[in-house]
Amino acid sequence: MTIGKKFRGTIKKSSLSIGMVQVIIWCWLLPYILVSAFWLYYTEERNNEQITESAMTSVGNAAQFCGRMVEETISLSLQASYDEVIRSSYEKYLVDRKEDEMYKDIMAYMKRQYKYTKLVSNTKLLFNMETKQSYETFSNPAGSNYNKAQKITGQMVKALKKEAKDLGTKTRLVSVDGHFFMIRNLVRKDFTPFATLVFELNTDTIFEPLKNVAWQQSWEVYIDDSFITTSKGIDGQTWNMLDEYYKERLSWEKIPQTNIKNTFYERNKRIASSVTNVNGQKITIVTKLNDKDIVSEKGTYIIVYILMFILLIPLVLATFRYFYRNITQPMGNLMAASRHIEKGEYGYKIEPFNRNEEFETMIDTFNHMSGSLEESFNRIYAEEVAARDANMKALQAQINPHFLNNTLEIINWKARLSGNEDVSKMISSLSTMMNATMDRKNEAFISIEEELKYVDAYLYIIYARFGGKFKFVKEVDEKALSYKIPRLIIQPLVENVVEHSGDNKGNMEGRLSISLEDEFLRIRVENNGNLTEENKEKIHRLLSEPKPGDSNENIGIRNVNLRLKMIYGEESGLTISNDVEGLTVCEIIIENKDVLPERKTPRNTEEI
Repeated sequence: MTIGKKFRGTIKKSSLSIGMVQVIIWCWLLPYILVSAFWLYYTEERNNEQITESAMTSVGNAAQFCGRMVEETISLSLQASYDEVIRSSYEKYLVDRKEDEMYKDIMAYMKRQYKYTKLVSNTKLLFNMETKQSYETFSNPAGSNYNKAQKITGQMVKALKKEAKDLGTKTRLVSVDGHFFMIRNLVRKDFTPFATLVFELNTDTIFEPLKNVAWQQSWEVYIDDSFITTSKGIDGQTWNMLDEYYKERLSWEKIPQTNIKNTFYERNKRIASSVTNVNGQKITIVTKLNDKDIVSEKGTYIIVYILMFILLIPLVLATFRYFYRNITQPMGNLMAASRHIEKGEYGYKIEPFNRNEEFETMIDTFNHMSGSLEESFNRIYAEEVAARDANMKALQAQINPHFLNNTLEIINWKARLSGNEDVSKMISSLSTMMNATMDRKNEAFISIEEELKYVDAYLYIIYARFGGKFKFVKEVDEKALSYKIPRLIIQPLVENVVEHSGDNKGNMEGRLSISLEDEFLRIRVENNGNLTEENKEKIHRLLSEPKPGDSNENIGIRNVNLRLKMIYGEESGLTISNDVEGLTVCEIIIENKDVLPERKTPRNTEEI
């Protein structure tokens, strides 16, 4: 052991969490504290200027929105003149003196127009003459009711009529006993006023934009020199402050020109205000800003992000280096080793890692698991290969004697009927079949072209036996001839045609089709036999057996299915069913990735 190794062995390995804390403290936290102190001193005045600008802009925009809603109520009052319902009912009354009918018509109109608006709480029509009825309605969306509408009486009505006396056809905003009204005279065709339309404006809706003033805490609103309303929950001290500020600073402000607003900000008192021209009248808004909210906003400036970005550079570099050496590098080694394991390289080992305790333990554990996996896989693989070879030999051994017995029985039957020239051809075909079953070359997979030679030999013998009562058609895709498949998986399907096809007259018909599609090799054998329920149950039982059975019943079909599952997996195999035309269909489907082309030899479609 060298001196360097001894020295490294004496150093205690640090954990990831301790290393990360050290990097953050020295490379980010300490520099950030120093620069932040300088930044707070440098930007104080700049912050105050930005707060002033934001407060003035915010209160000015809110005042403008409030003015627009007041103008909407003015437009709403104009509609009463345009519709002429009230004037027509009044002139009709002057003729027939039926106030009940006038009251009915006017109230229907007022409810239709003003009962469902949020801008107007209560609407009242004050005639210049004495009336038996009180013409008034209220708005449900504005939160009003019948009792609130009836409060517009007595001295309040006198004050409103006094304001409307010299108003002509104009509109005026007035404040009476803490209520905010808009009044308009309704005139006859000769412009003689006959009534005054009174809107009690819904201050909650009209001045709702004031809630969006930046940092606002409380507010008050004045029309000309009269107080209108204040924000809910305002305390007495704040109310006195805003009232005194209005009297000292804003009551002397002249009304600005149309569509012009003047805004002000008192930094020391945190008061933002706006004077606006609405309908030729001065509306003044005074808002108290929240000191705590303003202070919290001081940290929201672009210089913060610039400084933080600069400070992040050493932090990122240091963190990147630390993570690369202590996390990325060992993690990459683990990922690369995992890919080797995924490719089947069981037992792959990673070099030991000694920079931190966590990854040292993980890599040691990985190497141990990899070695254990290699031992387990080798043992399981040897067992599976032995079991598969034994099953394959057992299955093949079952097919060979079964087929030979059937063939010899056919030849024997033919010899008994006629000992003529056909016997030699049948023996030749039998020889071909014997070569296929004996598998002298010990080839588990053969090309489809070679497999079809065994099928042809078998079909010749069958044709010789049944003559014109047997008909079989082959349709083979030439591109599929060179593909390799397990030996003797097509012949048993053709044999099944002979054993189970036939119509009422004994005519047997079959068809073999082999096609190569984009993703699958499809082998399909049809016959004109029809499966009964008993046949379907028998087939289901045969194809569901997980291993060869003791019965010799349908050995070929059962063994083909088992061989396919053993070679290509449980999702592969043989299916037997009836199609829509009543034919019995045996079908094998193999994915293209599981079959390999050997060579290509042209072959034409033929009929036997």
